[in-house]
Amino acid sequence: MKGKFLFLAGTATGFVLGSKAGRQAYDRLSAKAHRLWGDPTTQKVIPQAETIARDAASVAQTKVSDLLDRTEASVKKEESRTSPKADDGGHVI
Repeated sequence: MKGKFLFLAGTATGFVLGSKAGRQAYDRLSAKAHRLWGDPTTQKVIPQAETIARDAASVAQTKVSDLLDRTEASVKKEESRTSPKADDGGHVI
């Protein structure tokens, strides 16, 4: 159901943005979109879609945060490996 909704929303958006048929086609599409949005079935699915989106955003945030942490640790490790070391007299070797 989620896939169908996203496909329809993408198709409608693409049609509106790419349409050369003029205002009449836009008005027809707009009327259909308003009917679809007002449909009780659509309204019933919206909270589910919001929950799915929030869950996906949370998973994405966790993955990005983990990736950033690993990248930062890797950069620090590389910097410490390649930085010049000082001898006991404070001179760089």
